[in-house]
Amino acid sequence: MTKEQTAKYLTERFEKKDMDSRLDQKQFQALFQAAVREFYPRFQMQHADQTVYGISFEIGDVVQSVYYENFETYLYFNTEEAYLENVNDCDEEEKSYYRFEAWAEWDVMSAESDLFRQLQAYLEQNSLYFCTMCSDQDCSAEAFAWYKELELEFENAFDEECYLIRKWMAEALGELRKEGFFAEQGNADLLVIPFGGEDEISMEELMETWFLMDQGCHGTEYLDYIKSLRS
Repeated sequence: MTKEQTAKYLTERFEKKDMDSRLDQKQFQALFQAAVREFYPRFQMQHADQTVYGISFEIGDVVQSVYYENFETYLYFNTEEAYLENVNDCDEEEKSYYRFEAWAEWDVMSAESDLFRQLQAYLEQNSLYFCTMCSDQDCSAEAFAWYKELELEFENAFDEECYLIRKWMAEALGELRKEGFFAEQGNADLLVIPFGGEDEISMEELMETWFLMDQGCHGTEYLDYIKSLRS
């Protein structure tokens, strides 16, 4: 959002003393699924000369905050060709690292599309994120004092929002698998894993969202990997 939009957003929140999340699960999941349906076939065509075996979606600020734009979606991916090139002379533990470590070892690209921008706008307009980033340049002194007084509450509420977004993403991706979307793209065995950042997400949550995404398609190799990291 622009500075003017942020100021308007924060002022409205302050005037209503509104600390509630405005995100709706069904609306988020409908936007996210539509964006994936439109984007993934184009991505697959761009890599038709390679064998994409794994992907992981990340929405900026939901796991880590290192992006130019709030809530921009990124796709991490790896191919069999890149994996085999990296595991020459590796032991089994290192092979698992290259196989499953999306944050550090996979390629990453911005998921550029109008539909992902619609999702980004929805999150910007309805999330509590900007309440946690409030400055005295964004609103009146009175409003700023109110936000600072409730800073910890807003941070905790945004953390809960982030957890829900990650869970809703996992459910949406799991529904796409059950519907046969990835099979329709010629990649029924595609590995779809949760994005954990640099150990930002707990093993328990990664396991929870993995089961939602995978829908029993794969064995325990990914689970064994994340357990080994956090043992």
